Amino acid sequence: MADSVTQILASGPVGTKQNIAVLGDGFAAGDQTAYNTKVDDLLIKGVFAHDYFMEDKSAFNIFRVNLISKESVVTVRKYDEHGTSTNPADDTIISTTVHDTALGYIWSGSWAHCWLEEGANTATLRNAALAKWVPDFDLVVVILNAPGGGGCGGGGLQVVTITSDWATMAHEFGHGTGGLADEYCKGGKWTSGEPDRVNVTVNKNRATLKWGKFVNPSTPVPTGAFTAGSTTCAPYAGTKPPGWSDSDDAGLFEGGSTKSEAIYRPAVNCRMRGNSPPYCPVCYTEMKRRQDPYAGHTFRHCVAGDFDGDGRDELLVHDGNSILIHHSTGSTYEVAFSSVGRLPVTWQFASDDQFFVGDFNGDGKDEVVVYNGTNWDKPFLGLLASDGGSGLKLVAVYNGALPNWNMGRHDQFFVGDFNGAGKDDLYVFNGTDWSKKWVGMFSCTGTAFTFVTRFENSLPNWQMGAHDQLYVGDFDGDGKDDLMVFNGTDWTNRWFGMFKSTGAGLQQTVLYKDSLAGWNMAKGDKHFIGDFDGDGKADVYVSNAADWNMSYLGMMKSTGTGLSGVKVYNGEVPGWKLSKGDRFHVADTDGNGKADLVVYNATSWETQFLGTMTSSGTALNCQWKKDWVGEWNLGATDEFLPCNYQGGAGQPNVVVHNRDWLGMMKTAPTPTLQRLYYRWVHNYRHGRNW
Repeated sequence: MADSVTQILASGPVGTKQNIAVLGDGFAAGDQTAYNTKVDDLLIKGVFAHDYFMEDKSAFNIFRVNLISKESVVTVRKYDEHGTSTNPADDTIISTTVHDTALGYIWSGSWAHCWLEEGANTATLRNAALAKWVPDFDLVVVILNAPGGGGCGGGGLQVVTITSDWATMAHEFGHGTGGLADEYCKGGKWTSGEPDRVNVTVNKNRATLKWGKFVNPSTPVPTGAFTAGSTTCAPYAGTKPPGWSDSDDAGLFEGGSTKSEAIYRPAVNCRMRGNSPPYCPVCYTEMKRRQDPYAGHTFRHCVAGDFDGDGRDELLVHDGNSILIHHSTGSTYEVAFSSVGRLPVTWQFASDDQFFVGDFNGDGKDEVVVYNGTNWDKPFLGLLASDGGSGLKLVAVYNGALPNWNMGRHDQFFVGDFNGAGKDDLYVFNGTDWSKKWVGMFSCTGTAFTFVTRFENSLPNWQMGAHDQLYVGDFDGDGKDDLMVFNGTDWTNRWFGMFKSTGAGLQQTVLYKDSLAGWNMAKGDKHFIGDFDGDGKADVYVSNAADWNMSYLGMMKSTGTGLSGVKVYNGEVPGWKLSKGDRFHVADTDGNGKADLVVYNATSWETQFLGTMTSSGTALNCQWKKDWVGEWNLGATDEFLPCNYQGGAGQPNVVVHNRDWLGMMKTAPTPTLQRLYYRWVHNYRHGRNW
């Protein structure tokens, strides 16, 4: 068996990520399976499956290097410590049992000797292996096949034994990737000046404390003091306040950087002290800050869905080859799931992925259809469902074709339960990639899509055009989602058609030419589907700010067989002046069963405006905020996602997002900011990361 390298986490090109090289020492040819399993358990299932590293796994590439040692188990050395386990100066070697291994490491199990040490040629052998197998490494992990535990690290090199757990490795990564100091205490007094590490200090002044923004004003400073004669770290002095967390609440506790006196740490017990607790807010923020450029996270691409069935919408954020799912508590988001590269089986996320949310198996939880028509040699479509926990798993994948449908680069997908079976299905349209135009209907079994029918060049009494715009909604209230189509571009006339779903096909109900229920159709018409009168039938809002000398907004009620005009607003909705820059989103903002509109304008006036147009069933009334919604400064790049992160009826919320910022807003009666996040989602006990 020869030495080799395998990439086990691929987040991006080596020049854009932090590259971790994992080497083994003391693993003979017969030990390689055990070594591979340990690397997987320690890193993939361990460190990068929990808290901070789970969130930011997209910042890292991991390369497993298999080095074949001639003998199993590294060299073992025993010391006589003469009763001073923390002082190596008086130690003497009792014995050294030499083994011929790939890197020549020595394990002693002595804390005073950092548990392990390098042999005479270890550095040379390690550097040669790195130069050959992972020349672009940023961090090195060495796993020793040793008879006991321990770990030692610093300067980007972490060495642990095969008996170590992932929490120990995460602690060591705090040194290697975060530049963090130890927060445990071994006795003695700190006699140097202010440390350069963010998580230890000699400063006791609240006003100038390094991590002062994370300390609640009601928390005393110092918060815990050294007790004479003790070698343990100072606990919280006195009675802890209700709800206090020893790892998530910050204060000023004496003891850190291995010393017990005259130096202070932020938390009672952070990962940099006790390994198992999560990083305290100071350490967590430093880890995020350092790796943020490599993680590549933004808030640009978001979709909402109730993926766990608790009645509240989660938030799925997509960046390149990764996704993050944020669970809603009703007023905050918390990171619940992260996937980089491949989900189990064969789906690989990519930059042009499109996500479509619906309950495709009828279990009361939303699933995700993900489609990519451009990043690969052929289009791919996947169906992702709950993995039984906080994340998603792949349950079906289609490579290049759905049943009886060759997928094209410009396939357009529309979600709706067109057969009334209680499971969402798919309408598909392609008017671009082939010599003919196509519409397909695919029902979902819950685990796969089955072909129902397809239409070539024409729907019933409708000639398809390349610029057909499709809309889905149950316009006759029979429990089946129907199809509406508009074309204002391809023909001399403007056309709007309504097609009833039979469950197995489509029947035309009505066709409108140039005029839609009192509305003069024009090329720039934009349609928004929602039941604005609460009668169980999908109605139509239509806007046009491009083709006339003023902006128009119309309300068209579905009768079940057609549309009737309810209201047309010329230039102004009560409370809102219509303008070219208006952007509309349908949402039941007040939870009364009537579809309202969220409207945003970032370009037409002296500043930005965000409004809620509530429907009475026959009319609209708008209330708005301008420039600022709480702490959110409205901007030109803001996007708005109607959702229901609170739970209950309707869609009373919007997520507002741009590259760097994410906001959670209530919409009724006026837009109100509930939570604000910068660069990453984290709920600090006190303070925040900006």
